[in-house]
Amino acid sequence: MESDEMMKTNDPQNLSDRLHETVVAEASLIHEQLKALHLNVQQARLLQFVAAHPGCLQKEAAHYLGRQDATVTNMLKSLVQAGYLRREVPAENERVKQLYIAPAGQKLIDQITTIFSDLEDKVRAAVPADERKALARNLDRIKAALEE
Repeated sequence: MESDEMMKTNDPQNLSDRLHETVVAEASLIHEQLKALHLNVQQARLLQFVAAHPGCLQKEAAHYLGRQDATVTNMLKSLVQAGYLRREVPAENERVKQLYIAPAGQKLIDQITTIFSDLEDKVRAAVPADERKALARNLDRIKAALEE
C-alpha cells in the first residue's frame, strides 16, 4: 500500500483525521517552497511577524508562534547569524532586546509573503466563495474547543 493511502482515514466522518491530512498537505507544500530559501515554516512566520512589528520583543514573537521563549531564542540566534534579523538593546531598558529585520532578511520578506499569499489563493480557490465565512467560523470553533 502506498504511503499516501496509508495516511488517509477510512472513516469519512472522522473530522480530526481530515483536518490532520489537510494540515500535513499544507505543511508539505509550504516546506518545499521555503526549503529553497533555506527556511522552515516557523522561521518564515517569525520573519513575517518581525517585519510587521518592528521593535517587537522576543516574548511577543514567542507568543505569536505559540512556542516557548527558549525555543524562539535558538531560532532567533540562527536568523541573526544568517543576517536576516538584528537585535537592538534600547537605551531606556537594557534588559530587553528589540527585534528588527536586517537588510538580507528584507530581501526574503517579499518571497515569503508570495509563498503564503499563493497558499491563501490555493485554499480560497478550493472553497466556494459562499462557503468561506462558514468554514472560517467552523475552524474558529474547532480551534477554541481545542484550546479549552
